[in-house]
Amino acid sequence: MTGYIISSSGVETELPPFLSWDVCHGLGEPCDWFEVSFIYYSHQLSKLQSACRFRAEHNGATVFTGVVDEYSISIDDHGSVVTVSGRSPAALLLDNELPAASYAALSSESLVSNFITPYGVSQVVSGESKSLGSFSVSTGESAWSAVKRFSRYAWGTTPFFTPEGALILNGRQGSSVAIDADNDAHAIKLRDERYGIISDVRVKNRVTGASYTVSNEDFIARGGKSHRELTVPKTTGADAARYTAEYQIAESERGKHLIELTITKQFACFPGDIIELSSTALGVSGSYRVSSSHCWADSFSAGTIVTLEV
Repeated sequence: MTGYIISSSGVETELPPFLSWDVCHGLGEPCDWFEVSFIYYSHQLSKLQSACRFRAEHNGATVFTGVVDEYSISIDDHGSVVTVSGRSPAALLLDNELPAASYAALSSESLVSNFITPYGVSQVVSGESKSLGSFSVSTGESAWSAVKRFSRYAWGTTPFFTPEGALILNGRQGSSVAIDADNDAHAIKLRDERYGIISDVRVKNRVTGASYTVSNEDFIARGGKSHRELTVPKTTGADAARYTAEYQIAESERGKHLIELTITKQFACFPGDIIELSSTALGVSGSYRVSSSHCWADSFSAGTIVTLEV
């Protein structure tokens, strides 16, 4: 992997070969990150002091674009090493708070112009235009939090940044990648968590008193029982989606059934990709969505840890 630091004036400087590096891509929760280390020489100091952005390439393709948060220099008997770390452009939205406001109607175009581009994010893909009624921003809420809520209610997605630094609001149509874990993976793990999954929700209208119940039949069939009561307020506005039983059940199941693969290939996949997985040793096969990938390399090992969600 080759890395570059970029100053606020746009000057790009190629970094020396890395002694080690880590790059983690997720689905925006809470922020993708990088950390690289290389041999330090004193003439590099001014470049490091002016660096505010980072970009990395692997086999000619950009695999990370982000914000430089920190650099540290260590000089001892073992040599001189500098470590640079940071996050994806989500940091630009996460670190900035919005003024409290209420919108009778907030369009996706207004979301971009008010909550995203003012903070330095210029590449945005939102897809089909959406508008939400009665959307409110509370005091101290970050731009990232507001954007995440809008995307969740408008498109049913979690916003995330591509390796090139573009913000995708309405979900990614990923690539399909085949992995034979018995041959391609050093290790494979499966975690099936039951705690926190909702079995059924009774929704009651505060005004009319009417109610209905939605059941999570798959979880109930496995012996699960975790009932919830949900009262729908008089006015829900943009938050209407979360006042449904289906939404509450789906949210309770997020991240509960995961498969983790450790493979030798670097940047084999990205979040949103679909893995066609087969593993006779584990006894699983099928299609799984990539929720995160962590690539690393150092003097001892290299590879990618891929987390798949059923």
